[in-house]
Amino acid sequence: MAIVALACAALVCSCGSKGVKITEGNHATLDSLSYCLGANIGGGIKQQLGDIPFDIEVVKEGMKGGLTDKSKLSHDEAVELLRTFFSQTLNERRSAFDEVAKADTTAVFQVFETAEECEELSYAFGTDIGTNVRKSNFPIQYYWLLKGFQDAYEGSTELTQVAVMSFLQHYFMVTRPTEAAERSAKWIEKKAKGFGAKQTESGLVYKVVKAGDMEKAAKSDEDVVKVHYVGKLQDGTVFDASRFENRSKEQQEMIRLQQPSLFDEKGNLLEEDEPIEFPLNRVIKGWTEGMKLVGPGGKIKLYIPADLAYGRRGAGQLIGPNEALEFEVELLEVVPAVTEEVAPVEEAPATTEEAPAK
Repeated sequence: MAIVALACAALVCSCGSKGVKITEGNHATLDSLSYCLGANIGGGIKQQLGDIPFDIEVVKEGMKGGLTDKSKLSHDEAVELLRTFFSQTLNERRSAFDEVAKADTTAVFQVFETAEECEELSYAFGTDIGTNVRKSNFPIQYYWLLKGFQDAYEGSTELTQVAVMSFLQHYFMVTRPTEAAERSAKWIEKKAKGFGAKQTESGLVYKVVKAGDMEKAAKSDEDVVKVHYVGKLQDGTVFDASRFENRSKEQQEMIRLQQPSLFDEKGNLLEEDEPIEFPLNRVIKGWTEGMKLVGPGGKIKLYIPADLAYGRRGAGQLIGPNEALEFEVELLEVVPAVTEEVAPVEEAPATTEEAPAK
């Protein structure tokens, strides 16, 4: 939905590393990250949605609710209100006004028909913005984020737009990746010293929980494995899982909303989760190496350094640049790569006799 994308235009760089704190902040000491992020969001909304007469104080109230996870609306409720209004109600309202304007050239278009509607949409808009900022895991001081947002929306920021963008660019391209790399290296070092842990030459740390049938272990990068797994960030937050029961509550609710046919009336899965199947040359390096260290029927824990995971680019909203990751993997089956055998070419027998003349 365009409105949701716009609300978080500043969040195109995923941050990863959940567990960061969102606090009110010290009103006397500027927090540059929070202020610049708020200013970037506020400026973008003013530029692209300046014709929508939001109540900015109510938007800020909704943002604070979303940031602190105390909004009067759930994120899904806020998004649905915005989706309905901007993709349906507002279009119908504009079409009706066009007909009125043909007969009355002095007619003035009203985006919101009542003060209550303005307040409801403003709060939902703020909730969406605040929730997306919270989910992107920035270390936010919401006093300064809200101040930067309002200042930019009103055109009176303490920093120029150039300074705001320069700060954010340096933060996302230099500061944040450097901090993540240092944190990930320390985490991997700690895991390598754990009981039962081993480390390969590449830096991959692993623990074999159950060896499985090592005679049938994967040997080639082209082999296909069938697995169930759970992927976690360094603080234990699940970012991906093959089984529904292992996903976060938020992910479970999203799946229930998007694919209701998979569940019964009580919200339980109708069918058992299918394992995931993929060739080892189509996954991150840590998986390619790690899946050869356990046999079918086995279980293994992988602690994957950032350079063997998604590196500096990160992946999705949760996995930021230079993030080390943890996986718990149950290996169900290995399907060896199919290689075509080339029949040997038969050579003519060597002879010293010359062919007979014709």
